[in-house]
Amino acid sequence: MLIIPAIDLKGDRTVRLHKGRFERILVYSVHPEDVARKYLSLGIVRLHLVVLWGARDGRIQPAEEKTIQNIIRLRDAIARKTCQLQLGGGIRYQHQIDYFFNLGIDYLIVGTSFLIPLLLEAGYTRGDLKRFYQLGGKIFNLEQEVPEFDLMENLAPATREKIIVAVDYRGEEVGLSGWEVTVPLLPEYCIQSFLARGYKNFLLTNIERDGTMDGLELEPIQRILQKVCYLPTPPNILIAGGISRQEDIELLSQLPSPPSGVIIGKALYHQRLDLHKLLARFPQR
Repeated sequence: MLIIPAIDLKGDRTVRLHKGRFERILVYSVHPEDVARKYLSLGIVRLHLVVLWGARDGRIQPAEEKTIQNIIRLRDAIARKTCQLQLGGGIRYQHQIDYFFNLGIDYLIVGTSFLIPLLLEAGYTRGDLKRFYQLGGKIFNLEQEVPEFDLMENLAPATREKIIVAVDYRGEEVGLSGWEVTVPLLPEYCIQSFLARGYKNFLLTNIERDGTMDGLELEPIQRILQKVCYLPTPPNILIAGGISRQEDIELLSQLPSPPSGVIIGKALYHQRLDLHKLLARFPQR
């Protein structure tokens, strides 16, 4: 099972949110590049980068882009490209996908710009979307949220293999637009629908546990995995949200169809988990 440390970015700062709430931001004094250097020196094989305000607003700022470029250079210098980088937050255009892959990112995480077309396909209307966004305290703008409506259909098969679809859930709904909005799609329905389109990599984040260090909530993960892992081509699923003890990861590894990896953020910053020990305990290849 892959142990994937997370670095959340706001400009050139390392930050974390509590349950995805932008008003509850914790800024760390350590620079993102220093965090990346530490993780890379321990021999990680995957690093998770998220532009938080990009996920909410659909834009990656120049300072964040520069930080991403610097981390790619660090990866190339320290790990000689043996560590894969996955990046999410504000990826909504084909040209962004091409740019970041050419830059050296290995996987891109896409959520809102894929999920809104799926919601409309499922029979919901733009009026419904407007209402969901109002409930989240936001104004719905389709062109801002999904500037290229056919993006998920237009990507080449080889590109789809390098996309991780973010299916972030609160209860039995999924989150959009930096988790400020939730919509009535079951996570397992989303995974099944994207699998049928040739996407095989997914990130499942429990929004209510993310950034809390309250531990794993196993029941919804079990339910979702049971629905999708029996399929002829089972998905590669990464789990995030609340992981704060080695026992959380042990529980996941013992499931009948365990996930491919776990993403850990705040618990590493606060030394609840020892990354060196985790890498030794769980095979990374």
